[in-house]
Amino acid sequence: MSEPNRADFALISVLDTAPDTYVKLCGVESVTINRSAQTNETYSRDCAAPNRPGRRKLRVTGSSWSISASGADNIDIEEDYTDAFGVRKTYKIDLFRDDGTDGGELMGTYTGSAIMTARNQGYTDTPGTTELTLEGEGLLTWTVAP
Repeated sequence: MSEPNRADFALISVLDTAPDTYVKLCGVESVTINRSAQTNETYSRDCAAPNRPGRRKLRVTGSSWSISASGADNIDIEEDYTDAFGVRKTYKIDLFRDDGTDGGELMGTYTGSAIMTARNQGYTDTPGTTELTLEGEGLLTWTVAP
């Protein structure tokens, strides 16, 4: 039997002001990567059967990506969240497999430029939570772990 090679968890980091220094958004563990292709459509009738409805033809006009994530709010990195909100930053999303070690096995990393367009914090009967939306710009690149 063949099974998919899938990640068990993901961690998001944001590029800090220091070159090549990333701050882990520790606590944010539920990550969803969304990709969309924008299209426009036309309909053309078949000249041999003009009384039949036209058939749709799609043309891809662009593509986009976004990330939604949630987890525990982390007051220790509040300044990093504030610095990133509404600002174009480089993010990386590391995908890991649970291999029984403390760190897990890194499978690969998505990297891209995005703007944090939403940050929702909740403080109710449970400890603080956060929800993030990152709207990507340009390519979201994948690099397989060595």
